[in-house]
Amino acid sequence: MKKTILVLVGILILSCSKESETKYSTDSEKVFLIITENTTESELTKIASEFKTDKNIIVDFSKTEFSENGKIKNLNLEVDCNDGFKGTAKSSGIILKGKNSGFSRDYAKNSEIPFVIGAM
Repeated sequence: MKKTILVLVGILILSCSKESETKYSTDSEKVFLIITENTTESELTKIASEFKTDKNIIVDFSKTEFSENGKIKNLNLEVDCNDGFKGTAKSSGIILKGKNSGFSRDYAKNSEIPFVIGAM
């Protein structure tokens, strides 16, 4: 019984640990973008510009819908790393309440997963 309770508490803690802030990196080895239900249009504009300038990665969110408060309503993300890796991801606001979305590009030579886009 104690083990079951501990497992349930662990699951509860993990499910509550979803990022609520937009996070991103343009590091030399790995870049990523985590979009949450709280991500705004102005944040994405700034981040897309940095990805283009720093890594020549095109992040297009022009088909994304935003609510009146500027936060994402429906995500429509297109990413082109300009090195053969590209993809698209779509998420409704309801999905973003439960799961973050975004992409990751790992430049390591022996990377098992060099590119992923979608749920993060």
